[in-house]
Amino acid sequence: MHILLIHPYFLPEGAAGSGRWNETARYWIAAGHRVTVLAGSVHYLSGQTFDRTQPEQTGPGLHVIRVRMSRWYNRGRMGRLWAYTTFFGASFWAGLWRVPRPVDVVLATSPPLTVGLTGWLLSWLYRKPLLLELRDLWPDAPEQLGYLQNPLAQKLAYTLEAFLYRKATHIVTLTPAFEQWLVNRKGVDAANVSTIPNGADLMLTQRALETFDRYAFRRKQQLDGLFWVIYTGAHGPANGLSVVLDAAEALQAHRVGFLLLGDGPEKPNLQAEATRRGLVNVRFLSALPKLEVIRWIDAADAGLVLMRSLPIFNTMLSAKLPDYLACRKPVLVGIDGLSRQLAEHHGFGQYVDPAKPEVWIEAIRLYLESPDSVTAQGENGYQYVCAQADRRVLAHRYLTILDRVRSLHQTRS
Repeated sequence: MHILLIHPYFLPEGAAGSGRWNETARYWIAAGHRVTVLAGSVHYLSGQTFDRTQPEQTGPGLHVIRVRMSRWYNRGRMGRLWAYTTFFGASFWAGLWRVPRPVDVVLATSPPLTVGLTGWLLSWLYRKPLLLELRDLWPDAPEQLGYLQNPLAQKLAYTLEAFLYRKATHIVTLTPAFEQWLVNRKGVDAANVSTIPNGADLMLTQRALETFDRYAFRRKQQLDGLFWVIYTGAHGPANGLSVVLDAAEALQAHRVGFLLLGDGPEKPNLQAEATRRGLVNVRFLSALPKLEVIRWIDAADAGLVLMRSLPIFNTMLSAKLPDYLACRKPVLVGIDGLSRQLAEHHGFGQYVDPAKPEVWIEAIRLYLESPDSVTAQGENGYQYVCAQADRRVLAHRYLTILDRVRSLHQTRS
């Protein structure tokens, strides 16, 4: 099967950031399939531009075509909108002239929602099925964040959303809560929706840690003496990381530190504020390749997932959660709803109210006073990720859906 993936944030091999689709594509290729990717030329975290003069051939079966995406992506709302617009035009053009044929299925992963429009146009021209993946719920999320306030823009966005849901042969969501949202609030037929959650590449984790000396690493990085909570991922307005600084201030006397690993538009402000407050128990780390991220997670004592307190985020699961669990770390869950329910049900973490950073000390005190609870929750999380979030298993489950979508389209044709 030849799969066309339209993903503006697909990363070059070894680049810092979310490698979910790199890992998934690797498993698909190993299973004998071909993957062509229409990708953007700007790193979604740092704003770094990638070379797009030559197609990326990262091995047999994978062909990455980078197209122009405005470098203004991280320069406010209008910059991001212009980046979406440029990617839409460039990816559609590349789909017409640069994608090798034939294609068996078109897979567009959103956000932004305009990626789905590219996918629909190309699937219509190719006369092939469209699978639309939703990594976030747009336009609901940007509206709740205050980015989408103009009534006309809202109407256009929701009209596009409804159009794409009608035209997609099938929709894949990242959480069952997303799926329920589509069925109960958007009127999508439940038979046309499936869920493939975020996962951890357990083989990659094993490779990263098989020769890793955690204690030597902690000494080298001067981590000894503190209980370190690590956050890995985007530093953007939606992540609400200013609350970590409040928690760090409240916990300075308790030998607790926070590692903030990643990049994003809010990072310079967070660094300046941490300096202003004299928070020596907060350390900022640049975005790193996945193998190095795994080692930093293993060197830490607990993980943290966090989003702003908005109803839409109650439906999500952080992409970094499975990585913490794969490293056997207990997790402080600063997201209510689905994330909290899973942590409490499977016993791999504790909920920390992002609106009340002063009470985080109660949750962390459990770990400080009871090392056995750290071990127990870490082991619970590892068992959960092995059973329900193994990237290899999820990739093959995804293939089953793609094959079914292709067969259904052929039957209808």
